[in-house]
Amino acid sequence: MLKKYQIIFIVAALGFTSCIRDAKKPGREYMPDMVESAAYEAGSPNPIFKDGKTDQLAPQGSIARGKYIYPLSDTDYAKAAILIKDPFTFTKDEISGEGKHLYTVNCAICHGDKGDGQGHLPQINKFPPPPSYLMEPLLSKPDGQRYHTLMYGKGLMGSYASQLNHRERWLVLSYVRTLQGTAAPAPTTRQCPYRSWRKPERRATRPRTPREPLPRRRVQL
Repeated sequence: MLKKYQIIFIVAALGFTSCIRDAKKPGREYMPDMVESAAYEAGSPNPIFKDGKTDQLAPQGSIARGKYIYPLSDTDYAKAAILIKDPFTFTKDEISGEGKHLYTVNCAICHGDKGDGQGHLPQINKFPPPPSYLMEPLLSKPDGQRYHTLMYGKGLMGSYASQLNHRERWLVLSYVRTLQGTAAPAPTTRQCPYRSWRKPERRATRPRTPREPLPRRRVQL
């Protein structure tokens, strides 16, 4: 019983003395090897591993933590519409905050802040304007094909697989859906860009009087 109280007293004393010390002097460190383990330099011998090397390859089939393995190839654009679904349920604050920020940084320079294809680069004629998210065919395009485009690119648009991770890609697509939700209904038929052009009216001309037939001449042989 006495030993028990002695141990409690020693632990309490150590804890008390460790809290009250001069800030200008370093405190006492107990069992430092548990906190600061001996590090091995890259390329140096290491007795822990069988081959005696510090540099080790990752086990076969291992996946980095947080890394998403996309199951389709770049030619599976049609399959993406059926197989790829949004696995996340984002809040409105996440979409309007982080989602909008990611879209502004990565997409708005070409697609525009409103998703209408009037970004900065098309306006200065660096690239042709991309299709508008607010009109067909992008208005009703499946999310899986949009995600596939972010992974592999399409047309003049390059891949964003290295710029955005799995969660960030779906955040961007969720924000695009909010832009499309605020868009006006798309027309059912495609309107001709020259529909408002009118054919110029003809100038009024004087009515023509019918000419009298010329008299026939008989030729004697």
